Amino acid sequence: MTWMGALKGDLEKQTVADYGCGDGRLAVASLIVGGSRALCVEIDEEIVRRGAQLISQHFSSLSYRVLFVVGDATRLVLENTDVVVMNPPFGVVKSNRGLDVRFLVSALKSARKVYSIHKYSKGFLRILGKLAEALNFNLEYKEVVNFDIPMLYSRHRRRIHRFKAIFIILAKR
Repeated sequence: MTWMGALKGDLEKQTVADYGCGDGRLAVASLIVGGSRALCVEIDEEIVRRGAQLISQHFSSLSYRVLFVVGDATRLVLENTDVVVMNPPFGVVKSNRGLDVRFLVSALKSARKVYSIHKYSKGFLRILGKLAEALNFNLEYKEVVNFDIPMLYSRHRRRIHRFKAIFIILAKR
């Protein structure tokens, strides 16, 4: 995702926000390929602490350019953000249905470019088209990819869950 942003010149000297950042790996990758600073937004305070610790330990030369914020990315509208990169929760767990779309709406209201990955479905593509139109964005790139998630949580039933995901880039008109 960030490599594509580097190839397209979308991250060079840009302020990047990573919504639902987890440990901040997309933010760090954005800085490595040329971003000027990164804002990591994560709702889980413990994950934010761990992410900040990992970045200061392993990427100390970049850590001063990363700001972690504990907050709900779905209720956030940022100013002065050039690009949002994110791998939002896919919203497949019943309690999280549609969460990825709420992340996307927030990102589209905050930045002029959005790089994101979502669980692929024809329904998602319809929603994406309506959102892009309503918020004045063009779908600049899409690629359906195979996605593997290893068994991480007790609710997971398979050792590896394989499915189709879609990587998208949206640009403000």
